[in-house]
Order: sequence, then C-alpha cells, then structure tokens
Amino acid sequence: MALSFAWDGVWEGVQGAVSEIVNPLALKAMITSAMAAYMLLVVAPEPVTKLVAIALTTYVIAYIGLDSFANLIKGWQRLSQESEQAVAFDELEDAGRAFGKVLGQNGARVLILALTAALGGGAANLATKGPMLPGFAQAALAVETNAGFQLSAALVGGVRSISIAEGFMTVGLAPNAVAMVARGPGSRAGGISVKDAHVDIPKHNLDRLAPTWAEQRQVLIEAVRQLDGKVSPLSTNASGAVFEGTLQVKDALGMPINLTLRWFRYADGTITLNTAFIAP
Repeated sequence: MALSFAWDGVWEGVQGAVSEIVNPLALKAMITSAMAAYMLLVVAPEPVTKLVAIALTTYVIAYIGLDSFANLIKGWQRLSQESEQAVAFDELEDAGRAFGKVLGQNGARVLILALTAALGGGAANLATKGPMLPGFAQAALAVETNAGFQLSAALVGGVRSISIAEGFMTVGLAPNAVAMVARGPGSRAGGISVKDAHVDIPKHNLDRLAPTWAEQRQVLIEAVRQLDGKVSPLSTNASGAVFEGTLQVKDALGMPINLTLRWFRYADGTITLNTAFIAP
C-alpha cells in the first residue's frame, strides 16, 4: 500500500492520458503490483536473470543512470523496512512519499512507462513498445556508450544476468551479445550497418527523431530490428534480398510519426540500411 503513494507526484498526468482507455485506479494497482514484484527480484541476493526483469533494469538504468538506480534500490529497502515497522496509515503514506522523492519525477515516469509497456506481454511486449518510448534514442546510446552493450540485447536473450552491488553493475552477456559489442561503436551495430551518407540527408527529416546523427542512427537500427522478418522482400538476388517497411515511432517531442526504411539482408544474415525517411 505504501508504494502506491510514491506515484503521486506524476500520477495526475498519467491519469489524464489514460482515463479514456483504461480505469486509472486499476492501472495504478497493476503498476504498483508489478513494481513490487520487480523490485523483489532486483534486491534478491542472486543476480537478476529473468528476461523481463533484465529488460526493465536495462531500460531504467539507460534512462536514469546507474547511480540513480543504486539509490532506487536503497530507497526500496528503506521503504520495505519502514512499511514493516509502520503501525498507522499515516506512517505508510509518509514512507511511500519518501520513496517517491527518491524516484523523482523522471524516475517515476520511466518506471511507469516501462512497466506499462511490459504488462501483458513481458520482455517481448517491451521489445516491441520500447523504441516508441520518449527519449529512447538517447537512452539506447547512453547504455551502449556507458555499459558496452546494446539496449536491444537485453530484450532478445543477449544479456543473461545483471547484478548490482556497491554501485557497480556486472552484466553477463551471451556469446552473440559479446560479438555485437566487439564490433565496436562504428556504423555497424548488432549485424546492421548504415550507409550514413545515403541516409543522413536533410530532406529525409530524420532530425525529428533526435538532435544528433548518432542518436538518430540508433533509432534507425532498432527500427530495422523491429521490422526485419516481418515484411516480404521487394526483390531478391544471389547476394540477398531488399526489404522495405514502415514503423510508427516517437519523435524527439514524444509525438507518433511514421518512419519508412529500406534495407538489404545479405545471405549471411547481415543487414545494410540503405535509406530511411519521415514523410514531411
């Protein structure tokens, strides 16, 4: 019950956004229950190994940073202790609001968005909806730069475990994820390369995705991963096949836009993105 008070700083905005689609009180109860279950996994002595918990942890760390996430764990432990010791409703409310301050408005929004995306479909649902979350490009770039692996790897089994102790994060990577990291931070990422000179063109309106080309390119790579295997080839030859697809993503302001991409999948499974554009 104390945890439900932690959302108070941001819940009014959430309630206004979802009231026509779902009962806000029911959603709040679901998010609170999911948050409690997730935090119990995070604070357990053994590393986090469940795929949905790994995905959520990676998303939250990507958005708020490792230091803030470590404070989140400490805040949860304090909330649990104070809730057990509380003998009056006011004490539960105070404990919940104190945890809300640890979360902060940004952390609370990130958790609500990520938990909502994961509800009903786990990591697979988060993999589909994750790239549509506001600020995804910046978060994906941050975790790749600071942690050395791609955000998408946490959603497809590339990350096998995460453990956090004393402010340090240890990530257990599957061999394929290690291979993706070993390729380095150039234009190729996770078997997908981008013809920067063909794609990074002003008339393609990709600046609507994020302020920098590095962030824009990360969104494009994630979009190709989402579409690849779900559309039929436009043409084929001895080397591979050409594909084209359109995916709805969020722009830098959080507004939905349609992103169209064309890529070539080689016979060995590697992909080159040849063009991408957003209709004006």
